[in-house]
Amino acid sequence: MDFRREWSRLRGAMLRWNNKVGWMEFPSLTISAGLTRTYTLAYKLTDNTAERWTSRFIRFKNKNHKAYYGGARLMYAAFPPLLEDMNLRPRDCVLVAALSSSETAADPTRQIPYIACQLAETVGAACAIDAITKQQHSRIHNLYKADQREAELDKANYVSSKLPASNVFVFDDFITRGGTLSRVAQAILATNPRSKVYGVALAKTERLLYCPNPDNGHVPARWDEIWAAGEAEVP
Repeated sequence: MDFRREWSRLRGAMLRWNNKVGWMEFPSLTISAGLTRTYTLAYKLTDNTAERWTSRFIRFKNKNHKAYYGGARLMYAAFPPLLEDMNLRPRDCVLVAALSSSETAADPTRQIPYIACQLAETVGAACAIDAITKQQHSRIHNLYKADQREAELDKANYVSSKLPASNVFVFDDFITRGGTLSRVAQAILATNPRSKVYGVALAKTERLLYCPNPDNGHVPARWDEIWAAGEAEVP
């Protein structure tokens, strides 16, 4: 193998992003059909679990109650400025949530759907987490080959009902290649063809091996304080 050529290929394949009021704005993902843009707070580095933000995201994924509060408080603080910077009127926006593998409709008490609805109320947008349905499928996190993950996601068969606004924000916890968000987006557009669909997540999952020099140095210092204060709310 020509390692220099392979390294160059990997660098070229690295997804580019823009800093948008602290958020990572991805114009496209590996799989991004139907998505206008996608926003995440930071990277979740699967091969650097000691990194500060990565360790927080892992605890959130593991349903740690303190991390739930930290993540929620940060989303509540960071999303309104993003929406304002995008110059979108809240009344023209609707917030929905991606579904877990076992769900056929979003559980409003689950953390991400709950955050989406709380944010909708805060900014004056619509909440329609019951608009997205799908079939159950196996967890894709246990599948390491891309074709296996895509085949499993195809079983979900996402469907969207008619939505009350044209700018749709799909909330999820973490994104990797974009397969889930893309399928949700395409389902939304099938029923709401004039919509623009944006992905929103806590983090973009990445590996140091495949993404040269990823770091979370872009994260505003006050975000660290907000997350920490949220965790401190839990005894």
